[in-house]
Amino acid sequence: MKNMLHALRLYVSPVFVRENYSLLTGIVWLCVAYFIAFTDHEATHWQDGLFKLPSSLSTWWWLGLQGLITSVSVHYWRQVRSPLAKMTPGMITAEYRAVHCVLVFVTVVMAIPIWHLGAPLLNILALEALSLCMVVNSDMTTPKALRSGPIRWLRMVLMVGMFFVFLFPQAQERVLSAPWYVGAALLMVGVTLTLIELQHIPAPVQGRVPVAAQEGQSGKIKVRLGAREIGQMMQTMKDRGQDKLASPPINTGFHAPAVEPQTVSVAVQDQILPGVENRGASFSSQNTRGSGKFTRIMMWQFPWLRKPPVPNTMITPGPAGFLVTSIALVSVFFCINFVVETVHAGHWPEWAAIRKSMITVAQMICMISANGLTTWILMRADWPFLLNLAGYGTRADFAYALYATHAKRAVQSAALAALLCAPLGIEMADLAWSRLPITMLALFVLIVGSSYLPSVGLLLTPRKTRPAIIHVLNMLGSFVYVQMGFTLLLSEHSVPVWLWGILLASVPFSLVMAWLGPRALARVDWPIEPLMPS
Repeated sequence: MKNMLHALRLYVSPVFVRENYSLLTGIVWLCVAYFIAFTDHEATHWQDGLFKLPSSLSTWWWLGLQGLITSVSVHYWRQVRSPLAKMTPGMITAEYRAVHCVLVFVTVVMAIPIWHLGAPLLNILALEALSLCMVVNSDMTTPKALRSGPIRWLRMVLMVGMFFVFLFPQAQERVLSAPWYVGAALLMVGVTLTLIELQHIPAPVQGRVPVAAQEGQSGKIKVRLGAREIGQMMQTMKDRGQDKLASPPINTGFHAPAVEPQTVSVAVQDQILPGVENRGASFSSQNTRGSGKFTRIMMWQFPWLRKPPVPNTMITPGPAGFLVTSIALVSVFFCINFVVETVHAGHWPEWAAIRKSMITVAQMICMISANGLTTWILMRADWPFLLNLAGYGTRADFAYALYATHAKRAVQSAALAALLCAPLGIEMADLAWSRLPITMLALFVLIVGSSYLPSVGLLLTPRKTRPAIIHVLNMLGSFVYVQMGFTLLLSEHSVPVWLWGILLASVPFSLVMAWLGPRALARVDWPIEPLMPS
Protein backbone atom coordinates (compact mmCIF):
# COMPACT_ATOMS: atom_id res chain seq x y z
CA MET A 1 0.00 0.00 0.00
CA LYS A 2 2.86 2.36 0.82
CA ASN A 3 4.50 1.73 -2.54
CA MET A 4 1.20 2.33 -4.32
CA LEU A 5 0.70 5.68 -2.59
CA HIS A 6 4.22 6.67 -3.59
CA ALA A 7 3.48 5.69 -7.19
CA LEU A 8 0.27 7.76 -7.12
CA ARG A 9 2.10 10.82 -5.78
CA LEU A 10 4.36 10.73 -8.84
CA TYR A 11 1.36 11.59 -11.02
CA VAL A 12 1.12 15.00 -9.31
CA SER A 13 4.85 15.65 -9.29
CA PRO A 14 7.31 17.13 -11.81
CA VAL A 15 8.30 13.57 -12.73
CA PHE A 16 4.97 13.07 -14.46
CA VAL A 17 5.08 16.36 -16.35
CA ARG A 18 8.72 16.15 -17.42
CA GLU A 19 9.01 15.49 -21.18
CA ASN A 20 5.38 14.35 -21.21
CA TYR A 21 4.03 16.67 -23.88
CA SER A 22 0.80 14.74 -24.41
CA LEU A 23 -0.38 15.88 -20.98
CA LEU A 24 -0.44 19.56 -21.88
CA THR A 25 -2.11 18.99 -25.25
CA GLY A 26 -4.67 16.72 -23.63
CA ILE A 27 -5.51 19.38 -21.05
CA VAL A 28 -5.93 22.00 -23.78
CA TRP A 29 -8.34 19.81 -25.77
CA LEU A 30 -10.17 18.87 -22.56
CA CYS A 31 -10.77 22.54 -21.74
CA VAL A 32 -12.09 23.17 -25.25
CA ALA A 33 -14.44 20.17 -24.97
CA TYR A 34 -15.74 21.35 -21.58
CA PHE A 35 -16.31 24.84 -22.97
CA ILE A 36 -18.30 23.55 -25.97
CA ALA A 37 -20.36 21.14 -23.85
CA PHE A 38 -21.28 23.56 -21.07
CA THR A 39 -22.07 26.44 -23.43
CA ASP A 40 -24.44 24.29 -25.47
CA HIS A 41 -28.10 25.14 -24.84
CA GLU A 42 -29.89 22.56 -26.97
CA ALA A 43 -32.96 21.11 -25.26
CA THR A 44 -32.10 17.55 -26.31
CA HIS A 45 -29.50 15.85 -28.49
CA TRP A 46 -31.61 12.78 -29.23
CA GLN A 47 -32.97 12.72 -32.76
CA ASP A 48 -34.91 9.70 -34.01
CA GLY A 49 -33.26 7.40 -31.47
CA LEU A 50 -29.75 8.63 -32.28
CA PHE A 51 -27.64 10.78 -29.97
CA LYS A 52 -26.17 13.73 -31.92
CA LEU A 53 -23.05 15.49 -30.65
CA PRO A 54 -22.63 19.28 -30.98
CA SER A 55 -20.48 20.61 -33.79
CA SER A 56 -16.71 20.17 -33.19
CA LEU A 57 -17.19 18.60 -29.74
CA SER A 58 -16.47 15.08 -30.94
CA THR A 59 -13.10 16.06 -32.41
CA TRP A 60 -11.85 18.00 -29.40
CA TRP A 61 -13.18 15.44 -26.92
CA TRP A 62 -11.54 12.56 -28.77
CA LEU A 63 -8.19 14.39 -29.05
CA GLY A 64 -8.32 15.29 -25.35
CA LEU A 65 -9.05 11.68 -24.42
CA GLN A 66 -6.13 10.45 -26.54
CA GLY A 67 -3.78 13.04 -25.08
CA LEU A 68 -4.56 12.34 -21.43
CA ILE A 69 -4.45 8.55 -21.78
CA THR A 70 -1.19 8.77 -23.73
CA SER A 71 0.38 10.95 -21.03
CA VAL A 72 -0.52 8.39 -18.34
CA SER A 73 0.76 5.57 -20.54
CA VAL A 74 4.06 7.37 -21.19
CA HIS A 75 4.70 7.80 -17.48
CA TYR A 76 3.68 4.24 -16.61
CA TRP A 77 5.94 2.58 -19.17
CA ARG A 78 8.85 4.83 -18.28
CA GLN A 79 8.51 3.69 -14.68
CA VAL A 80 8.04 -0.05 -15.09
CA ARG A 81 10.65 -0.42 -17.87
CA SER A 82 13.38 1.52 -16.15
CA PRO A 83 16.36 -0.47 -14.83
CA LEU A 84 15.44 0.63 -11.31
CA ALA A 85 12.10 -1.19 -11.50
CA LYS A 86 13.80 -4.57 -11.81
CA MET A 87 15.90 -3.97 -8.71
CA THR A 88 13.17 -2.47 -6.48
CA PRO A 89 10.84 -5.08 -4.92
CA GLY A 90 7.17 -4.27 -5.40
CA MET A 91 7.73 -1.27 -7.67
CA ILE A 92 6.16 -2.80 -10.79
CA THR A 93 3.15 -4.05 -8.86
CA ALA A 94 2.66 -0.66 -7.21
CA GLU A 95 2.85 1.14 -10.56
CA TYR A 96 0.41 -1.36 -12.08
CA ARG A 97 -2.16 -0.67 -9.36
CA ALA A 98 -1.58 3.08 -9.41
CA VAL A 99 -2.10 3.39 -13.15
CA HIS A 100 -5.53 1.77 -12.78
CA CYS A 101 -6.61 4.48 -10.32
CA VAL A 102 -5.31 7.26 -12.56
CA LEU A 103 -7.00 5.85 -15.68
CA VAL A 104 -10.31 5.58 -13.80
CA PHE A 105 -9.97 9.24 -12.82
CA VAL A 106 -9.20 10.21 -16.45
CA THR A 107 -12.21 8.34 -17.81
CA VAL A 108 -14.54 9.96 -15.27
CA VAL A 109 -13.21 13.45 -16.05
CA MET A 110 -13.55 12.86 -19.79
CA ALA A 111 -17.07 11.40 -19.45
CA ILE A 112 -18.53 14.49 -17.77
CA PRO A 113 -18.92 16.73 -20.88
CA ILE A 114 -20.86 14.18 -22.94
CA TRP A 115 -22.79 12.92 -19.91
CA HIS A 116 -23.83 16.52 -19.27
CA LEU A 117 -25.38 16.58 -22.75
CA GLY A 118 -27.53 13.53 -22.01
CA ALA A 119 -25.62 10.55 -23.39
CA PRO A 120 -25.84 7.25 -21.42
CA LEU A 121 -22.95 6.86 -19.01
CA LEU A 122 -22.49 3.18 -19.87
CA ASN A 123 -22.07 3.98 -23.56
CA ILE A 124 -19.63 6.79 -22.80
CA LEU A 125 -17.48 4.42 -20.72
CA ALA A 126 -17.65 1.85 -23.52
CA LEU A 127 -16.35 4.42 -26.01
CA GLU A 128 -13.56 5.38 -23.62
CA ALA A 129 -12.70 1.71 -23.05
CA LEU A 130 -12.17 1.24 -26.79
CA SER A 131 -9.69 4.09 -26.68
CA LEU A 132 -8.00 2.75 -23.55
CA CYS A 133 -7.22 -0.68 -24.92
CA MET A 134 -5.40 0.85 -27.87
CA VAL A 135 -3.77 4.00 -26.48
CA VAL A 136 -2.05 2.27 -23.55
CA ASN A 137 0.02 0.57 -26.23
CA SER A 138 3.56 0.01 -24.97
CA ASP A 139 5.25 -0.12 -28.37
CA MET A 140 5.52 3.60 -29.09
CA THR A 141 5.20 5.34 -25.72
CA THR A 142 8.66 4.65 -24.37
CA PRO A 143 12.19 5.41 -25.54
CA LYS A 144 13.52 2.86 -27.97
CA ALA A 145 16.19 1.73 -25.52
CA LEU A 146 13.52 0.70 -22.99
CA ARG A 147 11.34 -1.37 -25.32
CA SER A 148 11.37 -5.07 -24.67
CA GLY A 149 10.60 -6.26 -28.18
CA PRO A 150 9.83 -5.26 -31.75
CA ILE A 151 6.88 -3.06 -32.64
CA ARG A 152 3.63 -4.98 -33.14
CA TRP A 153 2.64 -3.56 -36.47
CA LEU A 154 -0.81 -5.15 -36.56
CA ARG A 155 -1.71 -3.49 -33.30
CA MET A 156 -0.28 -0.19 -34.51
CA VAL A 157 -2.39 -0.35 -37.68
CA LEU A 158 -5.51 -1.12 -35.64
CA MET A 159 -4.74 1.72 -33.25
CA VAL A 160 -4.26 4.27 -36.06
CA GLY A 161 -7.38 3.01 -37.85
CA MET A 162 -9.51 3.28 -34.72
CA PHE A 163 -8.15 6.76 -34.04
CA PHE A 164 -9.22 8.06 -37.44
CA VAL A 165 -12.56 6.22 -37.45
CA PHE A 166 -13.66 7.66 -34.11
CA LEU A 167 -12.34 11.09 -35.01
CA PHE A 168 -15.61 11.47 -36.94
CA PRO A 169 -18.77 12.19 -34.93
CA GLN A 170 -20.79 9.55 -36.82
CA ALA A 171 -18.72 6.71 -35.36
CA GLN A 172 -18.91 8.09 -31.82
CA GLU A 173 -22.66 8.64 -32.11
CA ARG A 174 -23.21 5.01 -33.13
CA VAL A 175 -21.55 3.81 -29.91
CA LEU A 176 -23.29 6.42 -27.76
CA SER A 177 -26.68 5.42 -29.22
CA ALA A 178 -26.20 1.65 -29.00
CA PRO A 179 -28.37 -0.50 -26.68
CA TRP A 180 -27.16 -1.04 -23.15
CA TYR A 181 -26.05 -4.63 -23.74
CA VAL A 182 -23.85 -3.54 -26.66
CA GLY A 183 -22.29 -0.87 -24.48
CA ALA A 184 -21.71 -3.38 -21.67
CA ALA A 185 -20.03 -5.82 -24.08
CA LEU A 186 -17.75 -3.13 -25.53
CA LEU A 187 -16.87 -1.95 -22.02
CA MET A 188 -15.97 -5.45 -20.89
CA VAL A 189 -13.83 -6.12 -23.96
CA GLY A 190 -12.03 -2.78 -23.72
CA VAL A 191 -11.27 -3.09 -19.99
CA THR A 192 -10.03 -6.67 -20.36
CA LEU A 193 -7.67 -5.79 -23.20
CA THR A 194 -6.43 -2.76 -21.24
CA LEU A 195 -5.58 -4.85 -18.17
CA ILE A 196 -3.73 -7.37 -20.33
CA GLU A 197 -1.76 -4.69 -22.16
CA LEU A 198 -0.68 -2.94 -18.95
CA GLN A 199 0.81 -6.11 -17.45
CA HIS A 200 4.57 -6.03 -17.59
CA ILE A 201 6.98 -8.86 -16.81
CA PRO A 202 10.55 -7.59 -17.05
CA ALA A 203 13.09 -9.58 -18.99
CA PRO A 204 16.02 -11.09 -17.09
CA VAL A 205 18.90 -8.70 -16.55
CA GLN A 206 21.60 -9.37 -19.11
CA GLY A 207 25.06 -8.08 -19.60
CA ARG A 208 25.45 -4.93 -21.64
CA VAL A 209 25.94 -5.59 -25.32
CA PRO A 210 29.21 -4.09 -26.50
CA VAL A 211 29.01 -1.21 -28.91
CA ALA A 212 31.23 -2.87 -31.48
CA ALA A 213 30.66 -6.44 -32.67
CA GLN A 214 32.58 -8.61 -35.05
CA GLU A 215 30.81 -9.58 -38.28
CA GLY A 216 31.74 -13.15 -39.13
CA GLN A 217 35.35 -13.58 -40.20
CA SER A 218 35.54 -10.55 -42.47
CA GLY A 219 36.93 -8.39 -39.72
CA LYS A 220 34.38 -5.67 -40.41
CA ILE A 221 32.98 -3.76 -37.44
CA LYS A 222 29.62 -2.08 -37.08
CA VAL A 223 29.33 0.93 -34.79
CA ARG A 224 25.93 2.28 -33.81
CA LEU A 225 26.56 5.67 -32.34
CA GLY A 226 24.46 8.78 -31.91
CA ALA A 227 25.70 12.28 -31.23
CA ARG A 228 25.48 11.87 -27.45
CA GLU A 229 27.36 8.55 -27.48
CA ILE A 230 30.14 10.03 -29.61
CA GLY A 231 30.51 12.96 -27.20
CA GLN A 232 30.67 10.62 -24.20
CA MET A 233 33.20 8.37 -25.94
CA MET A 234 35.51 11.25 -26.81
CA GLN A 235 35.27 12.70 -23.30
CA THR A 236 36.16 9.30 -21.81
CA MET A 237 39.15 8.93 -24.11
CA LYS A 238 40.28 12.43 -23.24
CA ASP A 239 40.10 11.64 -19.50
CA ARG A 240 42.33 8.64 -20.14
CA GLY A 241 44.90 10.78 -21.87
CA GLN A 242 43.98 9.81 -25.40
CA ASP A 243 43.45 13.27 -26.82
CA LYS A 244 42.96 12.15 -30.41
CA LEU A 245 40.53 9.65 -31.74
CA ALA A 246 42.30 7.01 -33.75
CA SER A 247 40.97 6.99 -37.30
CA PRO A 248 40.17 3.55 -38.71
CA PRO A 249 41.18 2.59 -42.25
CA ILE A 250 38.99 3.95 -45.01
CA ASN A 251 37.15 0.79 -46.07
CA THR A 252 36.53 -0.90 -42.76
CA GLY A 253 32.77 -1.01 -43.08
CA PHE A 254 32.03 1.60 -40.41
CA HIS A 255 28.57 3.09 -40.62
CA ALA A 256 26.32 5.03 -38.27
CA PRO A 257 22.65 4.24 -38.78
CA ALA A 258 20.19 6.22 -36.77
CA VAL A 259 19.29 4.69 -33.42
CA GLU A 260 17.41 7.68 -32.05
CA PRO A 261 15.27 10.39 -33.63
CA GLN A 262 18.22 12.78 -33.43
CA THR A 263 21.43 11.47 -35.00
CA VAL A 264 24.80 12.93 -35.70
CA SER A 265 24.89 14.92 -38.91
CA VAL A 266 26.68 13.86 -42.07
CA ALA A 267 29.24 16.62 -41.68
CA VAL A 268 30.11 15.45 -38.18
CA GLN A 269 30.25 11.79 -39.23
CA ASP A 270 32.74 12.65 -41.96
CA GLN A 271 34.88 14.50 -39.43
CA ILE A 272 34.76 11.88 -36.66
CA LEU A 273 34.20 8.56 -38.39
CA PRO A 274 36.02 8.37 -41.75
CA GLY A 275 34.57 5.68 -43.95
CA VAL A 276 31.02 6.17 -42.73
CA GLU A 277 28.61 4.53 -45.18
CA ASN A 278 26.34 7.53 -45.46
CA ARG A 279 27.10 9.75 -48.42
CA GLY A 280 23.80 11.63 -48.66
CA ALA A 281 23.65 15.40 -48.31
CA SER A 282 20.64 15.27 -46.03
CA PHE A 283 20.44 16.32 -42.40
CA SER A 284 17.26 14.29 -41.99
CA SER A 285 16.92 12.11 -38.93
CA GLN A 286 15.74 9.22 -41.10
CA ASN A 287 18.09 6.92 -42.95
CA THR A 288 17.43 7.26 -46.68
CA ARG A 289 20.34 5.04 -47.76
CA GLY A 290 19.36 2.72 -50.55
CA SER A 291 16.43 4.83 -51.68
CA GLY A 292 15.28 4.44 -55.26
CA LYS A 293 13.92 6.75 -57.88
CA PHE A 294 10.53 6.99 -56.19
CA THR A 295 12.07 8.20 -52.94
CA ARG A 296 14.21 10.74 -54.78
CA ILE A 297 11.14 12.10 -56.53
CA MET A 298 9.20 12.26 -53.28
CA MET A 299 12.05 14.07 -51.49
CA TRP A 300 12.89 16.46 -54.32
CA GLN A 301 12.87 20.09 -53.27
CA PHE A 302 13.49 23.43 -54.88
CA PRO A 303 17.23 24.27 -54.86
CA TRP A 304 16.70 27.54 -53.01
CA LEU A 305 15.34 25.63 -50.01
CA ARG A 306 18.69 23.87 -49.50
CA LYS A 307 20.57 27.14 -49.03
CA PRO A 308 21.84 27.47 -46.36
CA PRO A 309 22.25 23.76 -45.54
CA VAL A 310 20.81 23.47 -42.04
CA PRO A 311 19.20 20.44 -40.33
CA ASN A 312 15.61 21.62 -40.84
CA THR A 313 16.02 21.67 -44.63
CA MET A 314 14.97 18.07 -45.27
CA ILE A 315 12.08 17.99 -42.82
CA THR A 316 9.75 19.57 -45.36
CA PRO A 317 8.48 17.24 -48.09
CA GLY A 318 8.85 18.42 -51.66
CA PRO A 319 5.95 19.30 -53.95
CA ALA A 320 5.66 15.71 -55.20
CA GLY A 321 5.77 14.31 -51.67
CA PHE A 322 3.15 16.77 -50.47
CA LEU A 323 0.86 15.96 -53.40
CA VAL A 324 1.16 12.18 -53.01
CA THR A 325 0.66 12.38 -49.24
CA SER A 326 -2.40 14.60 -49.65
CA ILE A 327 -3.94 12.31 -52.28
CA ALA A 328 -3.37 9.32 -50.01
CA LEU A 329 -4.96 11.15 -47.08
CA VAL A 330 -7.99 12.16 -49.14
CA SER A 331 -8.40 8.59 -50.39
CA VAL A 332 -8.19 7.10 -46.90
CA PHE A 333 -10.69 9.57 -45.47
CA PHE A 334 -13.03 9.02 -48.39
CA CYS A 335 -13.04 5.27 -47.71
CA ILE A 336 -13.59 5.82 -43.99
CA ASN A 337 -16.42 8.28 -44.64
CA PHE A 338 -18.00 5.92 -47.13
CA VAL A 339 -17.99 3.02 -44.66
CA VAL A 340 -19.25 5.17 -41.77
CA GLU A 341 -22.05 6.73 -43.84
CA THR A 342 -23.06 3.31 -45.19
CA VAL A 343 -23.32 1.86 -41.67
CA HIS A 344 -25.09 4.98 -40.43
CA ALA A 345 -27.67 5.15 -43.25
CA GLY A 346 -28.10 1.41 -43.71
CA HIS A 347 -27.89 1.73 -47.49
CA TRP A 348 -25.69 3.09 -50.26
CA PRO A 349 -24.84 6.66 -49.13
CA GLU A 350 -25.57 9.75 -51.16
CA TRP A 351 -22.76 11.94 -52.46
CA ALA A 352 -24.08 14.99 -50.59
CA ALA A 353 -23.59 13.28 -47.23
CA ILE A 354 -20.07 12.13 -48.07
CA ARG A 355 -19.09 15.49 -49.54
CA LYS A 356 -20.11 17.36 -46.41
CA SER A 357 -17.99 15.13 -44.19
CA MET A 358 -15.00 15.42 -46.54
CA ILE A 359 -14.46 19.07 -45.55
CA THR A 360 -12.51 17.68 -42.61
CA VAL A 361 -9.88 16.24 -44.96
CA ALA A 362 -8.86 19.60 -46.41
CA GLN A 363 -8.86 21.02 -42.89
CA MET A 364 -6.59 18.23 -41.64
CA ILE A 365 -4.11 18.71 -44.50
CA CYS A 366 -3.71 22.35 -43.48
CA MET A 367 -3.33 21.39 -39.82
CA ILE A 368 -0.69 18.76 -40.56
CA SER A 369 1.23 21.17 -42.81
CA ALA A 370 1.26 23.83 -40.11
CA ASN A 371 2.13 21.39 -37.32
CA GLY A 372 5.25 20.13 -39.08
CA LEU A 373 6.77 23.57 -39.57
CA THR A 374 8.00 24.14 -36.01
CA THR A 375 9.45 20.81 -34.89
CA TRP A 376 12.91 21.95 -35.97
CA ILE A 377 13.16 24.29 -32.96
CA LEU A 378 13.50 21.28 -30.64
CA MET A 379 15.68 19.09 -32.90
CA ARG A 380 19.06 20.51 -31.88
CA ALA A 381 21.43 17.58 -31.55
CA ASP A 382 23.41 18.58 -34.65
CA TRP A 383 23.53 22.30 -34.03
CA PRO A 384 26.73 22.51 -31.94
CA PHE A 385 28.60 20.29 -34.41
CA LEU A 386 27.49 22.37 -37.38
CA LEU A 387 28.31 25.60 -35.59
CA ASN A 388 31.79 24.29 -34.85
CA LEU A 389 32.54 22.61 -38.19
CA ALA A 390 30.46 24.25 -40.93
CA GLY A 391 31.81 27.79 -40.66
CA TYR A 392 28.62 29.66 -39.81
CA GLY A 393 30.40 32.03 -37.46
CA THR A 394 28.59 33.01 -34.28
CA ARG A 395 25.53 31.44 -32.71
CA ALA A 396 23.50 34.42 -33.91
CA ASP A 397 24.58 33.83 -37.53
CA PHE A 398 23.54 30.19 -37.28
CA ALA A 399 20.21 31.12 -35.67
CA TYR A 400 19.49 33.57 -38.50
CA ALA A 401 20.29 30.81 -41.01
CA LEU A 402 17.82 28.51 -39.26
CA TYR A 403 15.07 31.12 -39.33
CA ALA A 404 15.80 31.97 -42.96
CA THR A 405 15.23 28.31 -43.85
CA HIS A 406 12.10 28.26 -41.71
CA ALA A 407 10.70 31.21 -43.65
CA LYS A 408 11.30 29.39 -46.96
CA ARG A 409 9.69 26.21 -45.61
CA ALA A 410 6.69 28.12 -44.29
CA VAL A 411 6.13 29.89 -47.60
CA GLN A 412 6.42 26.65 -49.57
CA SER A 413 4.15 24.59 -47.29
CA ALA A 414 1.57 27.35 -46.96
CA ALA A 415 1.46 27.89 -50.74
CA LEU A 416 1.05 24.16 -51.46
CA ALA A 417 -1.64 23.77 -48.80
CA ALA A 418 -3.55 26.83 -50.02
CA LEU A 419 -3.39 25.72 -53.67
CA LEU A 420 -4.79 22.29 -52.79
CA CYS A 421 -7.05 22.83 -49.78
CA ALA A 422 -8.86 26.00 -50.84
CA PRO A 423 -10.38 24.47 -54.04
CA LEU A 424 -11.01 21.17 -52.26
CA GLY A 425 -12.75 22.89 -49.35
CA ILE A 426 -14.90 25.10 -51.58
CA GLU A 427 -15.97 22.11 -53.66
CA MET A 428 -16.84 19.98 -50.62
CA ALA A 429 -18.62 22.85 -48.86
CA ASP A 430 -20.53 23.69 -52.06
CA LEU A 431 -19.60 27.37 -51.91
CA ALA A 432 -19.32 29.95 -54.68
CA TRP A 433 -16.06 29.74 -56.62
CA SER A 434 -15.77 33.51 -56.48
CA ARG A 435 -14.47 33.06 -52.92
CA LEU A 436 -11.47 31.02 -54.11
CA PRO A 437 -8.82 33.80 -54.43
CA ILE A 438 -9.49 35.37 -51.04
CA THR A 439 -9.73 31.93 -49.41
CA MET A 440 -6.37 30.86 -50.84
CA LEU A 441 -4.72 34.06 -49.62
CA ALA A 442 -6.30 33.71 -46.18
CA LEU A 443 -5.15 30.09 -45.82
CA PHE A 444 -1.63 31.07 -46.85
CA VAL A 445 -1.46 33.81 -44.21
CA LEU A 446 -3.11 31.50 -41.66
CA ILE A 447 -0.46 28.77 -41.97
CA VAL A 448 2.51 31.14 -42.11
CA GLY A 449 1.32 33.02 -39.04
CA SER A 450 0.75 29.84 -37.04
CA SER A 451 4.27 28.61 -37.88
CA TYR A 452 5.80 31.59 -36.02
CA LEU A 453 3.65 31.25 -32.90
CA PRO A 454 6.01 28.75 -31.12
CA SER A 455 8.79 31.34 -31.40
CA VAL A 456 7.00 33.22 -28.61
CA GLY A 457 8.16 30.39 -26.31
CA LEU A 458 11.77 31.47 -26.90
CA LEU A 459 10.93 34.99 -25.75
CA LEU A 460 9.07 33.76 -22.65
CA THR A 461 12.08 31.69 -21.49
CA PRO A 462 15.11 33.76 -22.52
CA ARG A 463 17.72 31.59 -20.78
CA LYS A 464 16.48 28.01 -21.05
CA THR A 465 14.14 26.54 -23.62
CA ARG A 466 10.95 24.98 -22.26
CA PRO A 467 9.94 22.31 -24.79
CA ALA A 468 6.51 21.99 -23.21
CA ILE A 469 5.72 25.66 -23.88
CA ILE A 470 6.83 25.35 -27.49
CA HIS A 471 4.72 22.21 -27.95
CA VAL A 472 1.62 23.87 -26.49
CA LEU A 473 2.08 26.96 -28.66
CA ASN A 474 2.57 24.73 -31.67
CA MET A 475 -0.66 22.87 -30.92
CA LEU A 476 -2.56 26.11 -30.35
CA GLY A 477 -1.32 27.50 -33.64
CA SER A 478 -1.49 24.45 -35.89
CA PHE A 479 -4.70 22.94 -34.53
CA VAL A 480 -6.83 25.53 -32.73
CA TYR A 481 -5.92 28.59 -34.82
CA VAL A 482 -5.77 26.83 -38.20
CA GLN A 483 -8.90 24.77 -37.58
CA MET A 484 -10.89 27.75 -36.35
CA GLY A 485 -9.79 29.91 -39.28
CA PHE A 486 -10.41 27.18 -41.85
CA THR A 487 -13.89 26.48 -40.47
CA LEU A 488 -14.89 30.14 -40.56
CA LEU A 489 -13.41 30.73 -44.01
CA LEU A 490 -15.43 27.86 -45.50
CA SER A 491 -18.62 28.54 -43.57
CA GLU A 492 -21.88 29.18 -45.39
CA HIS A 493 -22.17 32.46 -43.51
CA SER A 494 -20.02 35.51 -44.10
CA VAL A 495 -16.55 35.55 -42.55
CA PRO A 496 -16.56 37.57 -39.29
CA VAL A 497 -14.68 40.85 -39.28
CA TRP A 498 -12.54 39.90 -36.30
CA LEU A 499 -11.09 36.94 -38.25
CA TRP A 500 -9.93 39.29 -41.01
CA GLY A 501 -8.33 41.41 -38.30
CA ILE A 502 -6.45 38.40 -36.92
CA LEU A 503 -5.31 37.38 -40.40
CA LEU A 504 -4.04 40.89 -41.12
CA ALA A 505 -2.22 40.92 -37.76
CA SER A 506 -0.54 37.61 -38.65
CA VAL A 507 1.62 39.33 -41.25
CA PRO A 508 3.37 41.86 -38.95
CA PHE A 509 3.46 39.23 -36.21
CA SER A 510 5.42 36.88 -38.48
CA LEU A 511 7.84 39.67 -39.41
CA VAL A 512 8.43 40.58 -35.76
CA MET A 513 9.02 36.94 -34.80
CA ALA A 514 11.41 36.52 -37.74
CA TRP A 515 13.38 39.43 -36.29
CA LEU A 516 13.23 38.59 -32.58
CA GLY A 517 13.27 34.79 -32.85
CA PRO A 518 16.90 34.34 -34.00
CA ARG A 519 18.16 36.66 -31.27
CA ALA A 520 16.30 34.72 -28.60
CA LEU A 521 17.40 31.37 -30.03
CA ALA A 522 21.05 32.43 -29.97
CA ARG A 523 20.81 33.25 -26.24
CA VAL A 524 19.14 30.08 -24.94
CA ASP A 525 21.04 26.95 -23.95
CA TRP A 526 21.47 24.20 -26.50
CA PRO A 527 21.27 20.53 -25.43
CA ILE A 528 24.97 19.77 -25.92
CA GLU A 529 28.04 21.88 -26.49
CA PRO A 530 30.47 21.56 -29.42
CA LEU A 531 33.38 19.19 -28.89
CA MET A 532 36.35 20.94 -27.38
CA PRO A 533 39.44 20.96 -29.63
CA SER A 534 42.13 18.60 -28.46
